[in-house]
Amino acid sequence: MAQRVHSAQRHDCRTVVLNARIFSGKLHNITDVDVSPPLVSSVVLPTEPLPPKIPERLDPGALQALIHLYRAEVGRMVTYRQRLDTTTNWAITSSALVTTFSIGNLLIPHAAFLFLMLVNVFFLVVEARRFHVYEAARYRVLLLEHYFYPEVLGAPSARDWRRALIEALQTPFSYPSVGILGALGWRLQRNYLWIYLAVLVTWIAKLEIGGGANVDLVAEAHLGPIPGAITWALVTIFYVVLIAIGVLAKRSYPMGSEAAKAILSEEPD
Repeated sequence: MAQRVHSAQRHDCRTVVLNARIFSGKLHNITDVDVSPPLVSSVVLPTEPLPPKIPERLDPGALQALIHLYRAEVGRMVTYRQRLDTTTNWAITSSALVTTFSIGNLLIPHAAFLFLMLVNVFFLVVEARRFHVYEAARYRVLLLEHYFYPEVLGAPSARDWRRALIEALQTPFSYPSVGILGALGWRLQRNYLWIYLAVLVTWIAKLEIGGGANVDLVAEAHLGPIPGAITWALVTIFYVVLIAIGVLAKRSYPMGSEAAKAILSEEPD
């Protein structure tokens, strides 16, 4: 009986020693593993390059959905591009009509050109709102063209474009957002500053024609009881504001949309 107890105790001791060795070995192996916290950049935006990797296959349903999405976004972008041209044509046509019927007709006062300046402001605001939608659609189209179709053709994707597309779809007209000042400034730089310059020149020509040979442009700019100096001051302030918006305003994007800047910077405006 005592021999059996002694044998059991020896067996228990060997088990404890063996478990201790295994446990110490595990602890030794654990110390060899890198337990440093993951880098924050492991989750990145589309502009932050990652090592190229084989993309995960899209299931047929998602593939078809993205193809139809691309077609829809291209259609939206083309439609709003045409709408941008339409409002610009409205401004040019209105300016040409007012100039044609007013500049040589002494019965029409120079106030017609001041009214034309305000009408063109309306066209500019409408065009800026359309540019806001156009820019959002163009971003989604370029996102699919730069990442989705190369991935379908087997090229490795170095950026997390799917998450960026989901964010853009969740806020369709505000990602990437273009502020109203940015949109106004962009359209002023492209078209409307030139239109307003033509209107200003024709307005001054109208003042010269209406005043005769020895015309005083300041006095001739009066509007009823309003002195010409006030009229000139208001017109000067108006044009200074337009130039400031056109020169200083830039496209503004929300936080985390460096992808939009990177993609859109590669495309012609």
